[in-house]
Amino acid sequence: MKKSRVKKIKPIARKDLLFHAVHGLCLVDKVTRETRGGKKVACYSLVPTVMGKMKVRFLVAEPDLETSGFHKIISAKEAAKILEYLKAGDDKSEQTEQPWILARNILCFSKDKLKARDQRKRQMLEYSVRGLTGELASAFGVSLKESASRIEKSLSKILKNDSLVFTTLKRVAEN
Repeated sequence: MKKSRVKKIKPIARKDLLFHAVHGLCLVDKVTRETRGGKKVACYSLVPTVMGKMKVRFLVAEPDLETSGFHKIISAKEAAKILEYLKAGDDKSEQTEQPWILARNILCFSKDKLKARDQRKRQMLEYSVRGLTGELASAFGVSLKESASRIEKSLSKILKNDSLVFTTLKRVAEN
């Protein structure tokens, strides 16, 4: 009889790093326990590692972490699997974690002929490219430019030089 392997999830602690597709890498500055809905839950004070002119702090309760878009950084091994997924070009993935959803979006847009006037789709593509590029850069410990280059290389069989995905990858790499 085989034992089932249950993945032990290490609790989030102070000084851990979490990632968000828009806000990027965030440091867990403080962990508190608060009563929400009659239950004691962990609440995280998150501070972006790259600060703009405004000092931003996010307060997120543990039950709301996933829906807020924050998650632990993926491993380099997981990031490599995502690049392989993009390279294979099979947009059917059973993965439901945020980085996989971003990759699936990019893959779908790579195969689709986006109309330049479709603003919602362009915004979703921009969000997905920025998010996945930042996620892979964090996982591999490389620059955004290098991360965008790796995504582009994985999509090279699908992408055309004039595609909106290609253009978006170039723009994200430059910023």
